[in-house]
Amino acid sequence: MDTSNWRGRGAFLVAFLACMIATPGRPAKPNQDPDAARLITSDIPNFWRVFDKVSLKDAAALFQSEYIDPGTAGLHDFLKSRIQNGRVLAATVSARPRYYTAIRESTLAVDRDPSIKEAIRTSFRRLKEIYPDAVFPDVYFVIGRMNSAGTVSSNGLLIGVEMNARSESTPVDELNDWERAVAGQIANLPHIVAHELIHIQQPSESGKATVLQQALNEGGADFMGEMISGGIINRIQRSYGDAHEQALWAEFRKEMTGTDASHWLYQGDKSKDRPADLGYYIGYKICEAFYRRAADKREAVRRILHITGSEAFLRESGYGAGN
Repeated sequence: MDTSNWRGRGAFLVAFLACMIATPGRPAKPNQDPDAARLITSDIPNFWRVFDKVSLKDAAALFQSEYIDPGTAGLHDFLKSRIQNGRVLAATVSARPRYYTAIRESTLAVDRDPSIKEAIRTSFRRLKEIYPDAVFPDVYFVIGRMNSAGTVSSNGLLIGVEMNARSESTPVDELNDWERAVAGQIANLPHIVAHELIHIQQPSESGKATVLQQALNEGGADFMGEMISGGIINRIQRSYGDAHEQALWAEFRKEMTGTDASHWLYQGDKSKDRPADLGYYIGYKICEAFYRRAADKREAVRRILHITGSEAFLRESGYGAGN
């Protein structure tokens, strides 16, 4: 779940494999053991150590020198188009002080509550069961600036914990409409990780992706992520989609062979009259239909993870055939 273009994540598998081969001291092959992937949380307590020290005068410098600069490889990767730098992070935090203060204990629960990491491990093991060729990178949990719940890099999965750390009592008046809509609770974190884990199994595609390709990529990650984690991350899209499925499909099919996905994906706060990113929902429903129709479920999993020929895949799924 991210506001960036999907092809950057799809290309992750190539970069991950190259990194595994080229980095001295690491295995020549990518990790295929779900229990060997590291869950790295050191950036979370480090953020709060700096948070407690900053003032309006020195916030930018301290976030840069004491949180970002000494941070993990995952945090450094997360800077690109997300945190950017200490000045931008400080501006985000200073505009939402009550929200950040309120989520401290939830973010620290990633370490303190063993059920969170165990749920993540369970998802990893489940993927191994249904897709033996899966790879399992390290997972970095960081605190960012409310613009990305998760993405990937050549170092692993990058999870923005602040996007999934609210509770029923967390003040959200400082957040914009999009942030309020997408900010979830810490119980959602394993589902976010599962979604991003699916993305790294998906190979990159050359050329300009169609709207249908992009929707299948994101919807496939939602569908498979739900299968391995038991939970969904796009609840608002699911609820709205179920109530307007036929109308959405009629609209989507008119645009699906084009390359402008701005009406369907990565919209952030730009969608005003309905939930953003409803392409996730359409892609999910197509993958769901494909899986249900398939006699060989293991082969269906492989096909969903490696979709070639998006229009042929749609036809095989039978989705929307009568509409």
